[in-house]
Amino acid sequence: MKPFDFFKSLISNKLFLFTAPLLLSSLIFSYYLSIIQKKNLSLKDKLEKEKQNKLHEQKKCEEQRLGRTRAERELRRVINSYKEDRENKNVERPPDYPPIGFLESCFRERNGTPRQGLIVTKGKALLKLKTSVNPTYSLEGLDQYSHCWLIFIFHENTNTLRSVRSDRPASGVKAKVAPPRLDGIKVGLFSTRTPHRPNPIGLSVAKIDKVVGDTIYLSGIDLIDGTPILDVKPYSVHDSVKNVINPAWVTIPVVPPLDNVIILDIAKKQLQYFVDKKKLKFYDNYDDIETCIIEILTEDIRSVRKRRQDKLTDQKIKQNKEIDATNTSDNEKEEEQEEEGPEKHRFSLDILNIRFTVENQIATVFEILKDEVLNSNENIYQPSNIYSSNKNESTNAIENNEK
Repeated sequence: MKPFDFFKSLISNKLFLFTAPLLLSSLIFSYYLSIIQKKNLSLKDKLEKEKQNKLHEQKKCEEQRLGRTRAERELRRVINSYKEDRENKNVERPPDYPPIGFLESCFRERNGTPRQGLIVTKGKALLKLKTSVNPTYSLEGLDQYSHCWLIFIFHENTNTLRSVRSDRPASGVKAKVAPPRLDGIKVGLFSTRTPHRPNPIGLSVAKIDKVVGDTIYLSGIDLIDGTPILDVKPYSVHDSVKNVINPAWVTIPVVPPLDNVIILDIAKKQLQYFVDKKKLKFYDNYDDIETCIIEILTEDIRSVRKRRQDKLTDQKIKQNKEIDATNTSDNEKEEEQEEEGPEKHRFSLDILNIRFTVENQIATVFEILKDEVLNSNENIYQPSNIYSSNKNESTNAIENNEK
């Protein structure tokens, strides 16, 4: 049989005419399917590697944070052995100028404490003076001023705490520091208000709300709870200087404030509960503490590392949304979105632990609960007496309310 006759017979065969297109299309489909599967496997491998890298970085950061926490807890234990107690006992302690009192502040931790005075107008504190300074007479006339200067010690500095340790003495302060507003750029320490100074003495301005007996009630505060106060001076009209010149990074910071702060409804209800039940130490109305939370978060309290990490997360989320995920099931999509969500941050205010995220320059508060660390052994800070009362009352009330 000639080749031409063979092909002619195939063409005349109806079964061949029916199966040939199917066979050809199946071959083409198999080819493209193999390509898609290879790309899908490659994408899964890439995602798995990124996930492992992220877990490794988180574990590394957790180990570093745990190490710092242990070191700070030990350092604070040493410094607290020197600290004069708050019952006005006449016991001297370093430095040579003993404090006239210890500030009781709504800011219990460094994270979340404002970096300048009067920025957070609703940040509250009180200062009870020692009986040795005869506060009944020494405070006379102070209530006629609207503001005052507070001269204090940066008692929570790691390098300050090391100065009392013989096994790990301080190596001195660094000549250049990176202010938060410069996002990692370093300048000379004396051109900043960094707490890490050769002599850790600070100066802060605060608003005087009232003076009652031996206690000054303050607002607009930027000091952590337990700060030793060396002196109080009235803020005079002569303290205001005209035509002040500051560097550009002070007036127009490299790190801008956040665009908006959103408190979710569930967080508002949680906050309202604490206000209604009068559980808070410094706040008796909802508007003041809500304003305080918004003012704190607007200033972007994240560290340089966390700010950069959130920026990278925003970029990854945006890129992943643009990828065509037609071969990914709905469940896998939800799991990936949960893993790729913005990092959760926290800060403490009064007795509260406030959790939030930052995405596209917008802070979202999603949970406000009692800070369980406050009265536990894990608390590396020494809270004032104002936080020592009614330790279990708030926790029991919350549990009953949830039931």
